[in-house]
Amino acid sequence: MILRQTNLKKAVTSLLISAMLMSFGSCSSNSQYSLENIKLTESERSWSNPEEKYAELVDLYGDSVCPGTLVVATDEDTIYLYAENELEKDGKTLESQDTVFDMASVSKTFTAVAVLQLAEKGKINLDDTLDKYFPEYETGKKITIYNLLHMSSGIPDYCNNPDPFWNISGETAADQKLSDIYLDKISDEEFLQAMYQAPLGFEPGTGFEYSNTNYHLLAFIIEKVSGLKYCDYIKKNIFDKCGMTKTSSMAVGDMTYVPVGYDELVHYGFTDENGYPAGPNAYRGDSGIHSCLTDMVKFDRALFAGKFLNKNSMEILLKNENGYCCGLMRDTNGYSHSGSSFTCSTNNRIIESEEFGHIYIITLERNLPLPEFDIDNPMDGTNYTKGVFEDGIYTNEYAELKLTIPEGFEEIGDEDREEMFMYAVNSTAGEDKNRLLATEYDAGFWLKGETIHIYFFNPWLGSKDGRNYTEEDYLNDYSKFCISDLAKDGIMATQSDIVKVTLGGKEYSRAELVMEAGGHEVHVYYYVRRLDDNLMVMIEGDSMSDKRADYYETLFME
Repeated sequence: MILRQTNLKKAVTSLLISAMLMSFGSCSSNSQYSLENIKLTESERSWSNPEEKYAELVDLYGDSVCPGTLVVATDEDTIYLYAENELEKDGKTLESQDTVFDMASVSKTFTAVAVLQLAEKGKINLDDTLDKYFPEYETGKKITIYNLLHMSSGIPDYCNNPDPFWNISGETAADQKLSDIYLDKISDEEFLQAMYQAPLGFEPGTGFEYSNTNYHLLAFIIEKVSGLKYCDYIKKNIFDKCGMTKTSSMAVGDMTYVPVGYDELVHYGFTDENGYPAGPNAYRGDSGIHSCLTDMVKFDRALFAGKFLNKNSMEILLKNENGYCCGLMRDTNGYSHSGSSFTCSTNNRIIESEEFGHIYIITLERNLPLPEFDIDNPMDGTNYTKGVFEDGIYTNEYAELKLTIPEGFEEIGDEDREEMFMYAVNSTAGEDKNRLLATEYDAGFWLKGETIHIYFFNPWLGSKDGRNYTEEDYLNDYSKFCISDLAKDGIMATQSDIVKVTLGGKEYSRAELVMEAGGHEVHVYYYVRRLDDNLMVMIEGDSMSDKRADYYETLFME
């Protein structure tokens, strides 16, 4: 599950039948451990809550790091705070809970809240069609505000899928158009005229496609019905209501993190000369809010305490349709939204907890350029050969491995090793990191929640003692890592006993992980075989339905 953690969590999410409305508690904390009172020093870049009642949470999250800032909080207390040992753009101040980042797509939550506030006041009806607000938009007669909120409009994404939206073709044209957008050279009217002509990807309300266009249009609508600029509306009705004093929208020059590795972005006209987003108007609604951990905790607490929306509106905000609510995504045991700007990334996760009410995990991090690999190629010096998939059969000759891939499965293709490396660098340490770096992803296949993956592992690079590192050692270590990583997102998992099984004429060690998610069980099976002194093979089968070990084991061929 090296890079499959994220995909697995998304698949688990699809098993959840409906969202549980969260209980409403306090929107602020009077604790002595309020985030504002915690001071990190140059030598101590993390802080953990010492109270015994939070020991379990500290065990889960207390070693989390990232290339930026991270907080774990509840409705009442701060549990854990981390900031990397880097300076802000003034060259003097160390990064902290007050370092301001571009929230990117996490901004969509604010836009959704604003729309629902206006609906409560009777200024917007969620069933309104878009032609009411954009009379020239003929297609808008069948698209509702509700469709925009839930990403079910079918309107193409103006920045991630520019060709159909802007009626252009080719990489050069797309780069130029994107540069014009990011540097704020396209007027609202030019944007709307392009949208009026853009073909829909599907009939409104019949599908789901994540599209920034939906939330950019919602910002326009907020401005039309409120009579205020988008930034002024959310400042008055959201930021000011919960004391978000360091947060802005449609602003430039107020972010304090330091971008790195942005020369190419400047060259293509995607950022300003310092690596920061430069288009306050272009980003509104779907992005463009700048904030910090201190303010984001205030926002999350206020939102789930009912400070912004009444109970009915909260139900609408959290209603999951095809994986998207309103500015939030249904996560296992909660909700989340992530964002990616050119030089930073963000994530706002809310976990529902019977014991603590809500657990808020907020990560604001710089996008680092890819450093040199600690392990340039984990397969160097081994007899590894890449497998082949033909006519429904995966074959790896050196591993003497042949698998029948069931009909309907699609090949996922090569995982991005650079992404694996960055995940290892940013999210893990020690032996866990070594195991990730010493692993080569070979092939993968997917069908409706069922996945099959094949990995090769170099025990000499990924363990303290490669010669004596057994299949059982690998399964125990890897399962422990997966269980710990899943637990950080509120997903509880247990490992079965390791057993020996003979498959395709070869003996494998097998372990099973069983996860609880939304009242359903999810099963993951690992089959590991040592090929020689320098190489192990692992086959992973993820079952999001009733498929069990015997299903995967019939796939092994002689």
